[in-house]
Amino acid sequence: MSKPVIEERIYIGNVDFSATEDELKDFFQGLQVESVEIPTKTFTRGKKTVTRRLGFGFVQFASKEDADKALEQSNGQTFKTRTLYSRKALPPATPEEKKERTEAFLAKKAAKRAQATEKKKKSKGKKEKAANDENEEKAEKSEADEAANGDAESKKQDKTKTPEGTPSADTVFITNLDYKANVKVLDAVFKDLEPMWIHVPTRRVPRHILKQIKANHKPVYNRGIAFVKFKDQETQKRAIEEYNGREVNGRSIIVEAAVDRPKSDEDEETSSGSDAAESGKAETEA
Repeated sequence: MSKPVIEERIYIGNVDFSATEDELKDFFQGLQVESVEIPTKTFTRGKKTVTRRLGFGFVQFASKEDADKALEQSNGQTFKTRTLYSRKALPPATPEEKKERTEAFLAKKAAKRAQATEKKKKSKGKKEKAANDENEEKAEKSEADEAANGDAESKKQDKTKTPEGTPSADTVFITNLDYKANVKVLDAVFKDLEPMWIHVPTRRVPRHILKQIKANHKPVYNRGIAFVKFKDQETQKRAIEEYNGREVNGRSIIVEAAVDRPKSDEDEETSSGSDAAESGKAETEA
């Protein structure tokens, strides 16, 4: 419920900041003015203290009739180049009411600030999602190109079946391997044969694409091949006989004796020479 007004007192808004109580009293000449109040506020700026009027005031009259006349005389009228707004004054707010108003103001301000923050987060999230989607698309395209190149290379190898050279006496060469398989997967597959080391070459990915893949916490897939070294030739033969055609991650792997042959730059990672062995050993130990 609204408060009852004070019939003998009026509130005047939009008062010129330079106006004084005496000037406002003179504006109501001919009416019985008992008091005029223009609230002020003191500001401290560095070492300087400034007192400033707040742009509104209260005028107390001797009677309700004079207050009513003052409303007609002042509301919408010009005083020192500014148009006044007048109404009957209300009783001063109690401490509890002041507290409620302050809390309501702060709550409204906090809600606006939270809304602005949420809007900024959503905008930032959309930008990050668009950037991640673009990076993932590039990474997937690179992986698809690498897979296509790997399949083409496999087809080339199929024409001669196994590269020429000296068959290894302890290492097997695995093809048709699932691209997501890693050292741990193959170690579990050949666990009973106790492999000495396992090497799973990963795809060649441009450095900038590799950074994007790692930033998105995605794995770098293998090239569809692997090398497994055993303690002797007998264990190697068991691996070929017992594991050739075995299903690993939904694909039937091909297991055959690796070939020790001189490596060129082009087939460095697909050969089963001593360099591949050392690389695989390092990967297993890691």
